[in-house]
Amino acid sequence: MLSNLFTELLMRISLDHVLLMLIALTVVLIPSIFTITHSSEEDNLRMAVEFNDHSAAAWVAIDKGIFEELGLNVTYLETFRTGLELSAAMMRGDVDVAWACLGPVIMAYSNGLPIKVVAGTHLQGYAIVARSEFEEPSQLDGGVLACPGKGSPCYLLLKLFVERHGLNYTLMYLRPDLAVNALITGQIDAAALPEHYVTLAVRRGECRVLAQSQDLWPNMPGSVLVVREDLIEEKPELVSKLVQATIKATCLIEDDFEGSASVVASRLGLTLDEALESMSHLEYDVKVDLAEYQKYIDLMAQYGCIPQSFNASNLVDLSFLGESS
Repeated sequence: MLSNLFTELLMRISLDHVLLMLIALTVVLIPSIFTITHSSEEDNLRMAVEFNDHSAAAWVAIDKGIFEELGLNVTYLETFRTGLELSAAMMRGDVDVAWACLGPVIMAYSNGLPIKVVAGTHLQGYAIVARSEFEEPSQLDGGVLACPGKGSPCYLLLKLFVERHGLNYTLMYLRPDLAVNALITGQIDAAALPEHYVTLAVRRGECRVLAQSQDLWPNMPGSVLVVREDLIEEKPELVSKLVQATIKATCLIEDDFEGSASVVASRLGLTLDEALESMSHLEYDVKVDLAEYQKYIDLMAQYGCIPQSFNASNLVDLSFLGESS
């Protein structure tokens, strides 16, 4: 009897072990199954997005089937923690189209990558976040501050912040998720962060927002829809569909903000309240303001992120927005 019980126990352990392996395998494979499709259509896309709610239009377009509706086949989708990482993937030729923050896109273009911004996706969405004991910017003088990297939007915001308040500081480069952890554990005093990490730091880490991007730069451009130039040359109709999808998804965000927040929450592992709070700090809009883009480029040159400034009109192609208006 003991032998039979032992055998039954071993079988049960083995079955449990197999089940756990299958569950783990399913968790690993589900994203690939979801994001990689197979089709004989020519309008295939290799896309990249940032892992935050700056990419809300992309998340909504995927969830609501807008790409499929327009005949676009997403064969490859990769998420990145920062726009700097995403731009590096474009430099390698891993992706054709991306929703990325403008700063890294400017850096990639300045480094010779043949790309064009064909639409905006939002304004704002960044903030200076400090540990709760810091109530005023002046208290950060001599402190340790962090941002994702030189050339990121948060780098520009941090530079504007410390210049306005005349702060001396030590700078650390940390990914947003790592910066939130460093704030909560007291390893740094403040960080320039993108949403949704700002909201996470405040709600889950009891941190304090000392300045939002709106306070330092009222019309700060956020993320953009950027494509490789050869895609424009070889498949302009595909780029037109991408812009249409972005416009349609952005309209959905405006018309059904809570429903769109629910989509974003499920993608990013947020509660609905967190997603609603975070997304409320962004202005989702496809417009491209060349004057603000030029200011962005000039600041990138001023702070040594790119060797020299260039004309913003060289970076953008607004013809597809014109078609869709």
